[in-house]
Amino acid sequence: MKKLYSISILLLVTIIATAQQAGLKQYSLQDAIAYAMQNNHDVKNSLLDQEVAKARNHEIITTGLPQVSASVDYNYYFKKPIVPALSQFFLDTTSASARVLSYQASTDTTIRNILYQSAIDSKDQKISFVLANSLGASLQLTQLIFDARYIFGIKATKDLLKTSRLTKQLSDNEVKYNVTKAYYQARSAQEANALLKNTLTLVQKLLDDTRKTFEQGLIEELDVDRLSLIEANLQTQINTQNQMAEVALANLKFQMGLSLKDEIMLTNTLDELKTLANVADEGTFDAKQRVEYELLNTAIRLKGFDMQAKRSSYYPSLVGFLNYGWSAQSDKFGDMFKTSTQYYPDGDSRKISPWFSQGLVGISLKLPIFDSGQKMAQVKQAKLDQQKTMNDLENFQNAAELQYQVATSSLRSAIADQGNAKRAVDLSEKIFKTNQIKYQQGVGSSFELVQSEQDFIANQLKYVQSSMALLNAKADLDKALGK
Repeated sequence: MKKLYSISILLLVTIIATAQQAGLKQYSLQDAIAYAMQNNHDVKNSLLDQEVAKARNHEIITTGLPQVSASVDYNYYFKKPIVPALSQFFLDTTSASARVLSYQASTDTTIRNILYQSAIDSKDQKISFVLANSLGASLQLTQLIFDARYIFGIKATKDLLKTSRLTKQLSDNEVKYNVTKAYYQARSAQEANALLKNTLTLVQKLLDDTRKTFEQGLIEELDVDRLSLIEANLQTQINTQNQMAEVALANLKFQMGLSLKDEIMLTNTLDELKTLANVADEGTFDAKQRVEYELLNTAIRLKGFDMQAKRSSYYPSLVGFLNYGWSAQSDKFGDMFKTSTQYYPDGDSRKISPWFSQGLVGISLKLPIFDSGQKMAQVKQAKLDQQKTMNDLENFQNAAELQYQVATSSLRSAIADQGNAKRAVDLSEKIFKTNQIKYQQGVGSSFELVQSEQDFIANQLKYVQSSMALLNAKADLDKALGK
C-alpha cells in the first residue's frame, strides 16, 4: 500500500513539473469548481434568469405608475360619406332643422341662393359635410387608482426575486456536484493509468532479465513467453485506460466550461481528495436545509398570491386619464399645414390655422357583473395548482429522506469496500514480491510469478475504483444533505 501511495505522489510531482515546463493550466478540485462558477453554461443562464426576474418585477411595479402614450391618425376619404340633399330637409316639414333652414332661406336671399346653388351642383342631389383629408394627434396620461390584482402582484414581487435566487443556488449546487464527480472520475482514470504504466516498467525489466537468463540456457522459453504475454496485456490495458482518461478529462472540461482543446493538469491525488471530502462524516439530515424545500415553499406562496389575484378580479378597478389632442381637416393634404388670412368688414384681419385642439380629463370605473363563471373557474384552477405544489413539497420531503438513507448506506458500503480493497492490494503485493524473489532465486515457477503479477495489477485497479466509488458516495451524501 505504501508503494501505491508513493507511486501516486511521484506521478503527481512529475505531472506538475511537466505542466509547469509546458505552461499548462493546473487545477485543484476547488480551482475547478471556482472556474465553473464563472464559466459554466448553466451558471451563466441562471444569472440571466435572475436578471429576467428583476425585469419581471419592474414590469409588475410599473403597471401601477403613470403611463403616457401618443397617437397620430391620418384618414383619407376616397369616397366621402353623404347626407340627403338640402331640398329633402325642406320637404320634411316635421324636421326642426328643415323648419329652421326654411325660415332662414325665406328671410335671407343669400342663404337661399347658397342652398339652391349647392343643390344644383350636386348632380345626385346628395351633399357631404366632411373633407377628404383628416389628421389628428393626441397625448394621453393614465394613472391606475385602484386595482386589487395590482396589490397582490406587488406582494408577489419579493417571492419572485427569492425564487430566482433559490433557482440560481440550486443550479450552482448542481454544477458543483457535476464538476466534483467529473474531477473524481478524471483523477481516478489518470491514477489507474499511472499504476499500469509503472507495472509495465517493472514487467519489462523482469522480462529483459528473464530473456538474458534464457539465453544462458538456465530457464525454459515458456517463462519468457509468459512474461511477454503479461507485457502485451498490459499494453492493451494501458491503451484502453488512456482512452478512458481522455474521455473523463474532456467531461471535466465540459462541466467546467473550458474549451475541449485546452490542456490542463489536475493537482489533487485521490488520497488528498478523500481527506478534503471528509468521507467519514455522515452529517445530520434535515429536509429544510435543502434548497428545493425553500423553493417549493416559495412556490406555494406564489400560487396563493395568484389565487388571490384571480379572486380580486371580482372587485372594481379605477383608472384616471388626461387626454390632449390636435386635429385638422381639408380637401387637399397640403392645406392642413397652411394658414389663411380672414378679413373683416371693419378692416381687421387675423391668421386662421386649420388645426384645432381639445382636452379631456376623467376617470374610468370598471365593475365586473357577470361572466358566466369564468373567474370562478380561474380561481378553482389556481387553488388546485397550489394544492399540487403542496403535494410536491410533501413528496420531496419523503424523497429527500430516502435519498439520504440510500446515500448513507452507499457511503458505508464504499468505506467497507475501500478497506477490503486496501487489504487485497497489500496481500497481493506481498505475494507478488515473494514469488518474484523465489523466481529470481530459481526456486519458483514463472506461472506463479505471472499469476501473482496479474492479481496485483487487478487489485491495484480495484483499489482505485473503490476510491472513486467512495468519493462519489460522499458527493451523493453531501447532495442529499443540501451541502
